Amino acid sequence: MLSDRIGRRPVPISGFVIFALIYFGFGIAKSVMWIWMLFILYGLYYAFTEGIQKAYIADIVPEGQRGTAMGTYNAMTGIAALPASILAGFLWQTFGPVVAFSTSSAIAIFAALFMVIFRI
Repeated sequence: MLSDRIGRRPVPISGFVIFALIYFGFGIAKSVMWIWMLFILYGLYYAFTEGIQKAYIADIVPEGQRGTAMGTYNAMTGIAALPASILAGFLWQTFGPVVAFSTSSAIAIFAALFMVIFRI
C-alpha cells in the first residue's frame, strides 16, 4: 500500500536505510532486550521490502521479459548469499560482530545511494 502512495522506488531505498540502521544496531547492541527489539524491527523491515522488490522489478522491465527478470533476480540473490555469508563470517571471526554488522550496514547504505544517484 505504501508503494502505491509514494511510488515503488522510494520504498526499497528506504528499506536499505532501515536495514543499515538495524544491522548497525545489531553490531553495537549490548543487551538481549535490544537484540530482541532489533529482531522485531528486522521482521518489519523484511515485510516492508520483500514483496516490493519484485514489484519494482516488474515495473522497470518490459512486459515480455518479466519472467526472465524475476528468475535472474532470484538467481543473483541466491548466488550472492554464499559469498556474502562467507565474508560476514570471516569479518565476525577476524574482527568481531561490530565490524561484520557495520560492513553490512555500509553496503546497504551504498546500495541506497546507488539507487538514488543512478535513478535505478
